[in-house]
Amino acid sequence: MHAYSVALGLLFLASPAAAQQAAEPVSRPGNARAELSVGAEYQTGDYGIGERIESRSAVAGARVVKGRVVLSASLPYTRVDAPGNVVTGGGGLFGLPIIVDPTRPATRMRRQGMGDLRLGAAWVAPLKAVDLAAYGQVKLPTARTGLGTGKADYAVGAEASKPLGAVAPFANVTYTMPENPDGYRLRTTLAGQAGLNATLGSGVSGQVAYGYAQSPGASLPDEQLLSMRLTTGISSRLSLSVHGGAGLSKSAPDASAGVQLGLRLF
Repeated sequence: MHAYSVALGLLFLASPAAAQQAAEPVSRPGNARAELSVGAEYQTGDYGIGERIESRSAVAGARVVKGRVVLSASLPYTRVDAPGNVVTGGGGLFGLPIIVDPTRPATRMRRQGMGDLRLGAAWVAPLKAVDLAAYGQVKLPTARTGLGTGKADYAVGAEASKPLGAVAPFANVTYTMPENPDGYRLRTTLAGQAGLNATLGSGVSGQVAYGYAQSPGASLPDEQLLSMRLTTGISSRLSLSVHGGAGLSKSAPDASAGVQLGLRLF
């Protein structure tokens, strides 16, 4: 288990529920691979505002690995059932999924459409004692009104892991710099995650992790989330991942779940 595999997962869908995939060692010169994915995500909870919020998303993603560099892109199509003053997509890699816009009415409404495009890049350091990856991401404001802030966000971070036989503990930290939408102000945030990756059998891996993220808005508390993931190889080119999570704070989703299918092109 290597740090690059975690960086791949972070950049593939760029969200706390993103399925992380095992990969070949990136230390081999000339090693290159490309992968496409499709997935579905579901989240529900009141996020500390006293109103139920449900979000369903279909996500398409792509990534390319060349040597120690990983490039990625993802684009969701989202349907949200929530009060009109709730804006989804307000967080960074591990940020809160919603923010409350005081300039909008609180009347309950359903909205759906394309979400924000996320582009990412990661670099894995050539170290032996510990696996270390640095990554960055930009969220472009492609979402329709109510499904995004209408502004770009930028994030940078790093992750370290240490293989210990069949298991590999890891920890990461992400710093997100959001642009301020019209009418309200967002704060820069820090987020972190710590957990354990484990090889469970031939072609099967699992993960359990705890995540903490500062709130980008003053009206919501910080987020704490426990997540789990199981990934298996269906064939040499196909992989399947299922994941779920439970909120440990009022601002986190009560429950989240998802599935992802990955297709390796080369």
